[in-house]
Amino acid sequence: MRPWMRLAPFAVFLFILPFPGTVALRLLALAVGVAACAWVWHKDGFPHVPASYALLLWTGCALLSLAAAIDPAYSLGEIKNEIGYAMAAYLGFITLTRTRANANFFLAALILGSLALAAIAFWEHFASNSAYWNERGLAGGSGSYSTYLLALLPALLWAGCVLPHKQRWSLVTGLIALQLVVAALAGQRAFWLVFALQALLALYLLRARGFITISAPRLRAIGVAAVILSAIAIAGAAVKRDTIAWSQDPRITTWPAVSARILEHPLAGKGFGREIMKKAYPDLLSQEYPAVWHAHNLFLNYGMSLGVPGVIAIALVFFMLLRKFWELSRAEDRIIAMAGICGVLLVTGVVVRNLTNDFFQRDLALLFWSIAGMLLGYAQHAQQASRAPNTAPSSR
Repeated sequence: MRPWMRLAPFAVFLFILPFPGTVALRLLALAVGVAACAWVWHKDGFPHVPASYALLLWTGCALLSLAAAIDPAYSLGEIKNEIGYAMAAYLGFITLTRTRANANFFLAALILGSLALAAIAFWEHFASNSAYWNERGLAGGSGSYSTYLLALLPALLWAGCVLPHKQRWSLVTGLIALQLVVAALAGQRAFWLVFALQALLALYLLRARGFITISAPRLRAIGVAAVILSAIAIAGAAVKRDTIAWSQDPRITTWPAVSARILEHPLAGKGFGREIMKKAYPDLLSQEYPAVWHAHNLFLNYGMSLGVPGVIAIALVFFMLLRKFWELSRAEDRIIAMAGICGVLLVTGVVVRNLTNDFFQRDLALLFWSIAGMLLGYAQHAQQASRAPNTAPSSR
């Protein structure tokens, strides 16, 4: 099988992933990609899977929740979607991202998809007579788009090291700037908070790992400027969307009641899935704010679904991934080290973003696992190649 034939299904998968209404094509591409992986596994063996024990614990907690699930059929379907498909993507990208050329192929698909989505977002915004984001448009809702960007931006940063083009850093800078303009159109306050955190963490890690040479006073000045700019963007988003104050936010006022329900039965939830609050605790729903049909917090949703063990399991998954990426960020190989840095930004951004909502679902969760698998797959194969006798490192 030619290399591009193995990679093509997952490249198609990455390109179409952020587009609403592409579920059937997305799953078809995923299935074909997994079949290509099966051929690789037969030929070369099964790859090492980072955070495997935490992932098994997460899966086990989800399956055990079926015993007490209020809607077992629904929960089983959610396990298939949120764990089964996610792990297929994770394993697939770990398996197939073996060389820098493989990473280039996947990053090109991801970048082309992001450009197409940005073009649609611009067209929908300027073609309408409204200053608000089209929540039912072809580019998706403002919350999902801004969350998509927080996973995309670390991958774009890694592209600055991986892509073969001589002007790759200029290209990456332009792509990031373009997406930040789209983020301003989306008007999501939470995006700018998380992006500021990612930017500050990126500055610290890039300086600590020797990618940039900058004095400590200048680093602090840049950090202060980033915080100020983010604060201005947050204020602008609040004015644009006429957002209510944080103290009156129905999500925050719902969290104490949700926490109390979790503590009533801390060892068992009501079944896996984000709709469990609506199914099991309809009295927690607000008539005034019908959009608050789940806890709008990833860990609280897991608490209602799987109990405290489920919260520990998903937290452990993120912690193990974060620890692995932090370890990779110390590698001598600069592309591996950058993969580690970008992985730290990816995990941090996704976790913090989902503290005030829960977009760790469907396409956005699949994007997270795909990018994580890509970064870890490249690093793993590059390290194996560098240790092998008479073998040149694959990062060249």
